Amino acid sequence: MLEEWADRIAGWLREAIADSDKPLDEAWEVEVKRTEQPEGEDLIWVLGENPRLPYRLVVRLHKKFASLTIYTGVETAVMDSDLRLALYRKLLLMSGTWKMAKFCLAGEDEEVTITTDLDLSCMNREEFSDALTVTIFSLHDMVEKLDLEEAYGAAQLQHVADIVKEKAEGGQSRAQIREYLVKTFEVSDQVAGDIVDNVLKKEDELGDKPSFRYHQ
Repeated sequence: MLEEWADRIAGWLREAIADSDKPLDEAWEVEVKRTEQPEGEDLIWVLGENPRLPYRLVVRLHKKFASLTIYTGVETAVMDSDLRLALYRKLLLMSGTWKMAKFCLAGEDEEVTITTDLDLSCMNREEFSDALTVTIFSLHDMVEKLDLEEAYGAAQLQHVADIVKEKAEGGQSRAQIREYLVKTFEVSDQVAGDIVDNVLKKEDELGDKPSFRYHQ
């Protein structure tokens, strides 16, 4: 039953619909993963990446519901206590604003995640689409409330640079990569060409991938 839901959700994410402004209707790269458990049901995830967005989407399937989670890149474990307390307060206030979305912490780095739970007994494509839209909007609200616009923009630029490098390492020509950028990011051929030239010529100067940082 859960495998059927995983295939269904993966199909929704892969199905791109032209001229739609809904995040679900964009072209997502999807992977379904299963982790065997010694006792009880195996864990099943649907992992999604959108070339236009610098964050990960994880849909974890449970017996009766699905948890749709975005990993934001905001790591709180290294923050001092006062800064962390101020961030938690803002996240709690935002949780009251976004009724469907919950702000949580995950992993050793205590990364901020945004999760929306969906009841499998009544979930359809439209409801899943609405939940994804709300979760992404709540992320944008968090970026604004925590003054992360600059870091988010840097993460987006690095995300595009990583795509260009990955495709070049995979053997694609500059013309093929340029065509991909024009189609995916809706930029002009000139802009796409400049991006490709800049990334491949200055690859050693790009440094590490930036991550979100919170400053009060």
